[in-house]
Amino acid sequence: MDKRMLICANCGSTRSQATADSRALGLQSEFEGGSYHCCQIVAWADEQWLAWSEAAQADGHSMQEATKPLEISANDPELQPVLVKLKKNLKRA
Repeated sequence: MDKRMLICANCGSTRSQATADSRALGLQSEFEGGSYHCCQIVAWADEQWLAWSEAAQADGHSMQEATKPLEISANDPELQPVLVKLKKNLKRA
């Protein structure tokens, strides 16, 4: 990685892009520690994104729908949290 421009001559990724991808993959400490290069991290992140988009497409969802955050709607009973009452059975000695 070229320190002056912070752009990799091999894969063309920036340091910040590779860092963000490593964080998303759960490999930030390994990337920062030098176990993986930016080229590997960016390639793996691209593979993950492709797999995610193909799965969303196979499920019949658009990418916009598949990547939006999940929110609990007060109008949709299927999305309401479920509270279950627990009864403690403690035996006292």
